[in-house]
Amino acid sequence: MYSALERWTWRMGAALCCACAALALPAQAQVLRCTDARTGKVTYTDLACDAGDRSHEVEARKSAEELARERAASEEAAQRLRERLAAEAEATERREAREAQKARDEQRARQSAPLDYANSAACANARRQLNSVAGSIARTAQEQAARLEAAQRQMDFSCLGPEAYAQAEAARASRPQIVVVQPPAWPVRPVWPRPPHTDRPERPHIKECTSFTCTDSNGKRYPRTGRGSFQER
Repeated sequence: MYSALERWTWRMGAALCCACAALALPAQAQVLRCTDARTGKVTYTDLACDAGDRSHEVEARKSAEELARERAASEEAAQRLRERLAAEAEATERREAREAQKARDEQRARQSAPLDYANSAACANARRQLNSVAGSIARTAQEQAARLEAAQRQMDFSCLGPEAYAQAEAARASRPQIVVVQPPAWPVRPVWPRPPHTDRPERPHIKECTSFTCTDSNGKRYPRTGRGSFQER
């Protein structure tokens, strides 16, 4: 991008060229059109035509007073052009200086102002991620809780900023931890402890008998028949 001074220099050069051309034009006091009698070629000159050529005066010779007036008018027009270009260059330079100062002021204001984390793009992305995790279903309740906690911490960091997030983490660490045990989805029968295993006493049985008595496995004797016999028991 070119500066105002460079643009003004180029415009001033163009204006001086135009002025010089305008000043040089009145010096051509007389213009003749010369036509070659043999070929018909037409040329223009401010001198006399060649011998044999037909001449025609296009512009009559001007007097010294007319040339002076035209030269003065050209100089005045060139001066007005120079003044206009200089004024335009100065106005452009002032405008560019104001715009540069405004840009510097805005940059200093942005640097000194605190960052608005709550309205940042990172905060919006973290909010969408938290909503997505909340709407999904994990394989277990523990996995879902861990994913929600990670998404919540990321949103806190993105929307609060590093300093506020550190304060929130310190406050979260000081709170007592509450563990919630989710009940099973189906009824569970209680498991009672079983009594210790003990050997049951062996039931007595008849080992031998005589003509009148019988003896059991414990050595007790019973009448073989009648009252008190082993069969009555």
